Amino acid sequence: MPGFILAMLYAALFTWLIRKHSFFQTEGISRNAFTFAFIVKIIFGFIFWAVYHFHAPYQGTSDAFLYFDDGKAIYKALYEHPLGYFKILLGFSDPSLQHYLDNTGHWVRTFNQGLYNETRTVIRFNAIADIFSFGNYHVHTVFMCFVSFMGLTGMFKSFLPFLAGKKKELFAIVFFLPSVLFWSSGVLKEGLILCAEGMLIYHWFKWLKEGFSAGRLAYILFFIALLSVTKLYMLVILFPALLAYSWISKTKQKFAILKMTSALLFLFVIAMLIPKYDLPFMLMEKQRQSNYLARGGAYLGNIEIQKFIYIEPAIENRVTYLNDKPGYCKITPGIPYKAWFRDTYLDTEFVKSSTDTATYWIFYNYPPAGSYIKIPLIKPTYASLLLHAPVAFFNTAFRPHIFEAKNVLMLFSAFENLAIVFFILICVFFFPGKIQNKELLCFFIFTTVLLFILVGLTTPILGAVVRYKIPALPFFLIAFLILPDKEKLLTKLPFLRKIL
Repeated sequence: MPGFILAMLYAALFTWLIRKHSFFQTEGISRNAFTFAFIVKIIFGFIFWAVYHFHAPYQGTSDAFLYFDDGKAIYKALYEHPLGYFKILLGFSDPSLQHYLDNTGHWVRTFNQGLYNETRTVIRFNAIADIFSFGNYHVHTVFMCFVSFMGLTGMFKSFLPFLAGKKKELFAIVFFLPSVLFWSSGVLKEGLILCAEGMLIYHWFKWLKEGFSAGRLAYILFFIALLSVTKLYMLVILFPALLAYSWISKTKQKFAILKMTSALLFLFVIAMLIPKYDLPFMLMEKQRQSNYLARGGAYLGNIEIQKFIYIEPAIENRVTYLNDKPGYCKITPGIPYKAWFRDTYLDTEFVKSSTDTATYWIFYNYPPAGSYIKIPLIKPTYASLLLHAPVAFFNTAFRPHIFEAKNVLMLFSAFENLAIVFFILICVFFFPGKIQNKELLCFFIFTTVLLFILVGLTTPILGAVVRYKIPALPFFLIAFLILPDKEKLLTKLPFLRKIL
C-alpha cells in the first residue's frame, strides 16, 4: 500500500507538469485531453502489472519483473559503492563491481552476435528509478508511463501540422491504441523505445522547420544514442527514413517514391558492406532461436566451441543446473538432442543418447508457447528474406485474428486487428485519388514495412508479435489516416460528425 500511495503522488506530480508545461499543449487539443490520456496510460500500466501478477497463465512471467529485480541489484551499489553505481550506469568496466552484476539475471548475454545487450538500458532505468521509488514497482510504472507519454506527445506534435483537419483522429491513434497503451505502460523496453523515437522525430522535424541550433542537435544526438542502446534495429530503420523524409521535403516532394526507394537501397548496401554483421545469417539465427523458444524445450550454447543444443520439451529433467554458475547447465546423460555449430549452421546432428559433459549457457528452458505459429523458414540469403517478406508483413500487421485467439490478451489483440482492418477499408474507400503529404506518407511506409517484415520473419509467437510491432503501429494507421477526404466521409456517414 505505501508503494501505491507513493506512485499516486508521483502521478499527481507528472499530471501537474503535463498541465503546466508548454510541450504538452497544442492548439485544438485541451489540457484536459492530455491529462485524460496520461491517466488512461497509468491505468493501463496497473492493468499490465495486475495481469502478470495475478492472472495464473501469465503470473510472474513478464520481463518487467525480471528487469525490475536486476535494477535493484545494481541500486545496492549506490550505498555500498556510490562511484561504482555511476560507473555501472555509464558503462565503465570495473572488476570490483562484478558481484553486483553477478546478482542480475539479464545484464550479461553470452551470445550477442557482437551487438549491444539492449536489456541493460531498461535495467539502468530501473536502477535510476529506485532512487525515487525506494524499491516500489508501481512507482517505476508511473515513471515509464510518463517517459513513453512524452515520446507519444512528441510524435503527435510532429505529425499534427500535416493533419490539422484530423486532430481528433490523430490524437486517438497516437494515444489510445490498446496494444500501444498496454505494452508501453509496463516497465519494459517498449516505453523507452517510444520515448526515444517520438522525441527524435519531434526534434528532427523542428530542426527542419526552424533551422539549425546547437541545442536542437544535442537533443537529436541524445535520443539517437538512447534509441541505439534500447532497440538498435529501430534506429537502423528510422534514421534512413528521416534522411529520406528530409530530402523529399526540401525538394518539394518531387520523385518522393524514388527518393525513399533510394534510401532503402542505400540501407541494404550498407548492410551488405559490413562483413562483421551478416544480416541474413543473423535473422536466420534469430528465427531459429525464436522457433525453439516458441516450441518449448531447452536451447543451449557453448561460446568456446560455438556449439548449439536443442532438447525437445517432452523430455523431462533435460538439463542439470549448476549451483555455482547461475545461467549454466550440463545436459542430462542419456537423453536425445539436436546439435550444430555456427560454421555449419544448416547441418544438424541428431544424438540419441547424450554423453556430452560440457557446460552450456542457457538461452531458454521453457514449456511451449501458447500462441505459437509456423512461419516460413528463411535461409541466410537476401533472396530468401525478400521471398518471405510479404507473409511476414501480413502476419505482423493482421494477426492474431479472432479464430486463433487462445487467451484474453490475444482476444483483445484480435479485436484490435479487426478494428484496424475496418479503419483501413474506410480510409481507402473515401480516398479521393490525390495523395497529400507524400514525404510523410513515404516515411510511414518505409518504417512500417521494414519493422513489420523484420518482426514477421523472426517471431513465431503471436503474443510477442503484438508487442514488438508497437513502435511502428501508430505510423501504420496514420499512413491510412492521410488518405481519406474527411468532408466526403462525413457527408456519407453524417452520424460521425458528433465524434469527429
